[in-house]
Amino acid sequence: MLGIFTFFIGMSTTFAQVDATKAVGKATKALSAYFLDQNGNGDKLIEAVEMIEVATASDETNKSAKTWLKAGEIYNALAQKDVIALTIDPTHKIQNAEAGIKAFGALQNAMSMADKKFQKKEALKYLQETANFLANIGNALLGAKDYTNAYSSLNTILDINKIQADNGMKVTLANESDMNDHKFVTAYCAMAADKKDEARAMFGDLIDAEYEEPRIYAYGFNLAQEAGDDNALAILDKGSVKYPEDQEILFAKINYYIQKEDYVQLTGMLEKAIQNSPDNPSVYSALGNVYMNLFQDEYTANGDSEKANGYYAKSNEYYESALKLDDNMFDVIYSIGSLRYNKAVEISKAMADLPLSENKKFDMLKSQSEGLFNEALPYFKKAEAINPNDINTLIALKEIFARNNDFEKSGEFKKRLETAQGGGKNTPYFNK
Repeated sequence: MLGIFTFFIGMSTTFAQVDATKAVGKATKALSAYFLDQNGNGDKLIEAVEMIEVATASDETNKSAKTWLKAGEIYNALAQKDVIALTIDPTHKIQNAEAGIKAFGALQNAMSMADKKFQKKEALKYLQETANFLANIGNALLGAKDYTNAYSSLNTILDINKIQADNGMKVTLANESDMNDHKFVTAYCAMAADKKDEARAMFGDLIDAEYEEPRIYAYGFNLAQEAGDDNALAILDKGSVKYPEDQEILFAKINYYIQKEDYVQLTGMLEKAIQNSPDNPSVYSALGNVYMNLFQDEYTANGDSEKANGYYAKSNEYYESALKLDDNMFDVIYSIGSLRYNKAVEISKAMADLPLSENKKFDMLKSQSEGLFNEALPYFKKAEAINPNDINTLIALKEIFARNNDFEKSGEFKKRLETAQGGGKNTPYFNK
C-alpha cells in the first residue's frame, strides 16, 4: 500500500512539473496509445486526461482552439468507455458521469477560439459524438435514478442541438416529436433532481407545444403551485379539456380543492373519479371525508337539520363502500368511528345548552349521544389493533370508556396515550 501511495505521489508531482506547451503533445501521444489497445492501455487514457488538464489550466496553452479540441476528444473517449461498458453490461454503473459535460464545454471553447474553418468543423463533428455518448449515459443514469447527473447529460444534448441548428448541421433531435420526447424526460429528471425552475420552464414549453402526454399538465400544475403562480389551476383546466378522462389530472385537481377545502367542487370530481376507478377504495374514502366535513359545517351552523343528516348518511355510505373494497384500511375504519363520535359530541354540546325544563329532550339527546358513542367504539377498537400509537384513536377510546364508567379501561388508555405522546411505542390492546 505504501509503495502504491508513493507511486501516485510521484506521478502527480511529475504531471505538475510538465511544461504546459508540451502537455497537448503528451496528451495526444497517450490518447493514441490508448486507442491502439483500449483494454491493455487503460492507464494511457488517464494520462491523457491529466496531460490535457495541465494544458487547459495554463494561460500559455488555454487560448488555443487546438488545446480545447484535444480536450473534447479526450473527454469523449472517457465517456465512450462507459458507453462501451454499457453495451456489454446494461447494469454497468457509470464511472465518468461528467465526461460528456466536460467534452461539451471544451468543444464550446474550441469553437469560440477557432481561427480556421477546419477547427470549427472538427469541433462540430466531435459534438455529434458527445451527443451520442450523453444520450446513452443519460439514459443509464436515469435508470439508476441518478436524476441530477441524468438531467445534466440530457439537458446538454439540448444545448448541442441548438449549436448544430445554428451552424446548419444535421441536428441530433431531428424532428419535433423527438425533441418533445427528449424534453419530457429531461424535465422529469429536473423535477426529480429538485431543479424546480428548470422543470417548470420545460413543462411550460411542452404544454405550449401541446405535447401528447397528460402528465405534463399535472406536473406543470404542481410546480407552478409550489412557485406561487396564481395561474396554476389554469394548467389543470387546460389538461382537463384535452384529457377529460385522465386520472392523474383529475386527482391533481382533487388534491387542489382538498387544500382549498372547497367541498362543493370536490363532490362532483370525486364522484367522477369513482366512475373511472370503481375499485379504488381511496376515492370512496376521500368522498366520505368530504361529506363528513360538509356534515360538520352544516351541523355547526344549523343543528340537526335534514341537510346535515343527508351529509352524514352520504359520508357513512362512502366509508362503508371503501371498507368493502379493503376491510383493513386504518384511515377508513378510524373515520367511520370518528363520524359517529363527532356527531355524539355535537349532540352532547346541544344537551349542555338546554334549560333545566327540557328534561324530556335532554333524555332523548342523551340516548342518541350514548348510542353513537357505542356505535363508534368497535371501529376505534379495530383502529387501535391496526395502529396502537395513533393519538386520536387513543383519546377517543379513553373518553368513550370514561363515559361508559369503565374507568379501568379509561385509565389504561390514558397511560397508553401518555406513552404515545412521549414518543414511546404501545403494542395493540385489542385483537383485529
